[in-house]
Amino acid sequence: MKPAVEPGDGQPGEEARRLRTGFLRLKSAVFDPVTGLYSYNLHLDQLEMQCAGRRLGVIALEFPAFAALEQTHGWEVSDRFLAGVAEYLKTLRGRVYPESTLVSLEGIYGNAFTLFLKEGPRGGEVSVADLSDACGGLAAHLEARLAEAPWAPTPPAIDVSVGFALVCRNPAARFERMVRQGINEARGMTLRESDRVQRQRAVELRAILQEGRLTTHYQPIVDMDRGSIMGYEALTRGPENTAFEVPKALFTFSEQSRLSGELDVLCRQKALLNARGFDPEKKLFLNSLPETLGTPGLIEQNLKAVLEEVALQPHNLVLEITERSAIEDFEAFGRELEHLRRLGFLVAIDDVGTGYSSLQTISEVPADFLKIDISLIQNIHQSLIKQDLVHSLLQVASRTRTRVIAEGIETAEEYRALRACGVRYGQGFYFARPAPAFPLLARGGTGSA
Repeated sequence: MKPAVEPGDGQPGEEARRLRTGFLRLKSAVFDPVTGLYSYNLHLDQLEMQCAGRRLGVIALEFPAFAALEQTHGWEVSDRFLAGVAEYLKTLRGRVYPESTLVSLEGIYGNAFTLFLKEGPRGGEVSVADLSDACGGLAAHLEARLAEAPWAPTPPAIDVSVGFALVCRNPAARFERMVRQGINEARGMTLRESDRVQRQRAVELRAILQEGRLTTHYQPIVDMDRGSIMGYEALTRGPENTAFEVPKALFTFSEQSRLSGELDVLCRQKALLNARGFDPEKKLFLNSLPETLGTPGLIEQNLKAVLEEVALQPHNLVLEITERSAIEDFEAFGRELEHLRRLGFLVAIDDVGTGYSSLQTISEVPADFLKIDISLIQNIHQSLIKQDLVHSLLQVASRTRTRVIAEGIETAEEYRALRACGVRYGQGFYFARPAPAFPLLARGGTGSA
C-alpha cells in the first residue's frame, strides 16, 4: 500500500512551515511594539509547565493618572514613558524580585504591566510575604526612578499603583482561568489604591481652591496690522510641583471631581486681581464655562467687586466661551449673553474648529471675537484646506462684524500664511510665551524676526 506521504515529497516540510508561519502570526498579534513586551497570554503554556504543582505569584502594576498624562503630554510622550517603565522593570529582576520573573503586558497597546513570580527569593515556593515585599520594593524603586528618569514627564508626578495575588495550583481548575482570576485580584488591589489616590487628589484640589493657590499667566493678542498688542489672554496655572501644575490636569480633574464651576469662578477672580495696573485701552480675555455664562446674575455677582478693586470696567473684559462643555439650551444661553453684552462685556467663541465650538455655536451665539483653534493654524502654510477654512471663517465673521483671532501661531511660515489669508489678529509662541507679568512681544507683530 502506498504511504500517504512519499519520502522526500516535501509535504512534512510544508506543514512545518505552515505551523511556524501560524505561530509567528500569533506571536506578532500579542506583541506590543511600544514596550517590546508580549501579552501574558503568549506565556500561559510556558507558565503552566514551569509552575506545575507550584504556586504562581502575580503582580499588577498600573499608573492611575496615565490617561491624564497622555491627554496632557500626547501619545508620543506616553509611549516613551511606557517603554522606559518596561526596560526598568527588567533591570529589577534579581534585585527586587527573582531573576526568573516574567514581565508582560495585560494586553497590547495597554498601560497595565503584569509580572509573574515562579519562585520565592531563595528559589522556594513563592509566598504572600514574598509578594508583599516585592510589591513594596517595586513601588519604592519605581517612584525613585520616576523622579529623575528622562522618559518620565513631570509635572504632574506619576503615581504608581501595585497589587498582588497568589495562584495556587488546582488540577480540577483550568490553569488559564486561575491566572485570569489572579490578575483580576491583583488589579482589584491596584484599583483600590487608585481610588485612594483619587480621593487624596480631590482633597488636595479642594484645598487649593479654598486657599486660592492659583497663578495667572498672560499671553499677548497681537494686532498684526499695527504690530501692537490689542489685549491679553489670562491662562491659569496650578501650584508648582503638584499634580495640578499643568492646566489640562487641573481642569480635567476638576471636571471629574465636579469642581469645575468653583474653579471657573476662581480663575476669573485671580486673573483680575493679578491684573492690577492693566492698561484700560487693551482687552483682557477670560475663559468661562458656558454654564457660568448662562447662569443669570452669576458673572455680575462674581466680578462686580473685583472689577471695582482693580479699576476696570466690563468693556475691558472679553468672556471666552471655552470648549470644555456643551451649550445645552442655546435660546436661554443667548438671553443671558445678551444681558451681559448690554452691561458692556464682550464675548469670544474659543477653539473654533474643534470640540464643542461647532457651526451651531458660531451661528447661534452672537460674538465679538472668533478664536481659531491651533489645530487649524498648525502648519497652515502646508495645507490649502486649512487656508480655505480660515477664508470661510473670515467671510462669516465679516458679515457680523466679528473679529477673528488665530491661536497657536508658532512659526514665521504660519504667520505669513495667515497674513496672506487676511487674518488681522494673532496669538502664540511666535509673538510671546505666557508669563506672570504682562509680556512684551518677542518680535514685532509685523513678522520681523
